Amino acid sequence: MRELHRDYPSLTQVPNGVLFADPAKGRTLFIDQNHIETAASGAHVPVSAIEQMQNELRTVTPIVAYEPPYRVRVEGTGTIQALEGLNPTAVLRTYAPPDPGWDAIAGRCTHACVRYLFTGDDGTQRDAHVEPLFSAPDKFYVMVVSFNGQGVASLDAALQQAHEEVGVIEQLSNRMVADIVGSA
Repeated sequence: MRELHRDYPSLTQVPNGVLFADPAKGRTLFIDQNHIETAASGAHVPVSAIEQMQNELRTVTPIVAYEPPYRVRVEGTGTIQALEGLNPTAVLRTYAPPDPGWDAIAGRCTHACVRYLFTGDDGTQRDAHVEPLFSAPDKFYVMVVSFNGQGVASLDAALQQAHEEVGVIEQLSNRMVADIVGSA
């Protein structure tokens, strides 16, 4: 744990666990009795962050003695630049038009998004959202959450699965936006 604390300058005791953080780099590592969660966030997260996370998990898992099966949850978020002159809000409102009757309940609808749920043959579930990026009107915001509830028998298999899932999320995000734009 001392080794991890060197990499994460902030250490906070939380109920039933501990939170390591490096705010300057947008990294966190949360450990409790039931799971380990590691995250890297920021405008540009390097691909090497995945390997760093995997190394940290290899360090932590034997210490806390988690038993298999290991379940993997991967969350990927990012933005996709729209083509010049393309308005993501207009595209998504055309693709998934809101019902005008909703306006009477909540006020005029100004944005729309789409959400898809996928289930793989291996039981992996993926929840994908595409919406306009509110702070930048020329970009799509995409979020995909992936979870394998069945788990895998070894930590190495879980880490490999997480690594592969990052590629699936990237490919799915790009394809979904391209197809939505192409149909609008």
